[in-house]
Amino acid sequence: MIDFLLIGLIITLTTIILVIILSKDDFKFQKISASKETTSDSIKSNLSTESSAFPGIRIVSDVSNDKRTPFAIHYPETDNKAFNDAVLQYITESKENYLSSMNETKDKEVMGELNISLETFPYQKHYYSFVLTKMLYTGGANPEVSTKTFFINHETGGLISIEALLNNDKNNLSALATHVRNDLQKNLKLKDELFKEDLIKSTEPKWSNFNRFAIVDDSLQFYFDKYEIASGTAGSPIVKLPLSLINPLLASDFQIPMEKPTKPITIGDPNKKRIALTFDDGPHPKVTEQILNTLDKYHAKATFFMLGSRVQYYPDIARDVLARGHEIGNHSWNHPVLTKLSLESAVNQYTSTDAEIEKAINQKPTVFRPPYGATNDAINAQIPIPVVLWTIDTLDWKHRNAQQLLPNVKNNLHNNAIVLMHDIHQSTADGLDAVLAYLQGQGYEFVTVSEILPYRQK
Repeated sequence: MIDFLLIGLIITLTTIILVIILSKDDFKFQKISASKETTSDSIKSNLSTESSAFPGIRIVSDVSNDKRTPFAIHYPETDNKAFNDAVLQYITESKENYLSSMNETKDKEVMGELNISLETFPYQKHYYSFVLTKMLYTGGANPEVSTKTFFINHETGGLISIEALLNNDKNNLSALATHVRNDLQKNLKLKDELFKEDLIKSTEPKWSNFNRFAIVDDSLQFYFDKYEIASGTAGSPIVKLPLSLINPLLASDFQIPMEKPTKPITIGDPNKKRIALTFDDGPHPKVTEQILNTLDKYHAKATFFMLGSRVQYYPDIARDVLARGHEIGNHSWNHPVLTKLSLESAVNQYTSTDAEIEKAINQKPTVFRPPYGATNDAINAQIPIPVVLWTIDTLDWKHRNAQQLLPNVKNNLHNNAIVLMHDIHQSTADGLDAVLAYLQGQGYEFVTVSEILPYRQK
């Protein structure tokens, strides 16, 4: 009986020992199997936080030298939890997606790489733009490059959206979209690289199309990912709009102070006789040149309001106008009634001409005249330069009579007048000499529109 009990005890102890050993081996096997899956928890990385040159901004670095799935990530951190959570969500998703993609890659010899770099741009006293550029490589022929931006009020810690930046005004969005699209279309480096349909879709006036932005120095920049609107050779296009150009579109908190024209210092009688001669609808290859020669004869300066569609064909004439000391203004692209167009189309008339003139003379026009004088407050708010009409209409466009030009000027003459003429009518060129001779005889000084504006009562 005792022998049986001992044998039973030995068998029981042996069974228990075997169960324990097998259980440990099985657990060890499970751990080994689990370790074959690469997760963010299983990848060792060096996480560090350092202060930066920007008050209240810390830079977090998360770096891993794992042979197959290395990454180097840098992102901002502040004392605001909501902002930190938003940034960390983007960082975490980027890293998890990268590691998950590498796990799913069948070729285990493929090396991956994730790099997220950070640029910080302060604006005014308490705004910061953060631009995070992500380069992701998971085995394809080329890395994926994308951009994520954050714009914050550092005093409150709050994130600022494109809606808030543009005062939640859809008209402002529409005008901005036009500026961005025109900038891309006029970019000579992108001329043959743009995907036209994708460009149009990505620059439609939708808030979601413009949420990757930063204020950098004196421009508002918009970022497009590689292959989003252009071929790979174009890289990641960036549109830089001068704040002076889009200042009226911004909410007041983000606007820059604009210098207002100051009344020039005058010597002697402030009522000195001045007159501004203006010529619309050119340039014309024959008439404009004749007018320039007549102006030279009397040492007179004038302002030429040019159409973008004509500057495109006669850029050399535009350059000649500037070289002879005259002012060049914007008169729309093809002379429509702006108030009958959508706001977007009206602004496009201005921006396309602005770009064409700058292309021709290497500087922007300084004044704008709407065709037929047709404009309104909504259109004027989108024009960053003075909008100028006239005080004397010579009716040269109606009479086409060289002999009638001077009488129309005489009958309406007054000091600091702005005279409307057109450098596309031969009759105007033929009758100009008599006008200049008379005005000079009356003691008038010929000045540009920009020079006469400070003297005019508003």
